[in-house]
Amino acid sequence: MSNDPACTTGLCGTAVPPLVGSVLTGVGMTLPQAARALEEGRPVALSDVQRRLVEQWAEQQVGAAAR
Repeated sequence: MSNDPACTTGLCGTAVPPLVGSVLTGVGMTLPQAARALEEGRPVALSDVQRRLVEQWAEQQVGAAAR
């Protein structure tokens, strides 16, 4: 994640992507694993972008289950 104020997306230059395939980079967990860990109150070292991805994934799962 970039600390460059000109980088408004948080993903600029040579920054490592927050997600490769289904694995959160630097965390070694998939989106479902990270969502479960957060749901259980376990600490997970996520960047702001990764946390948003996990939260969005979890919200989509709840929405899909409600259908």
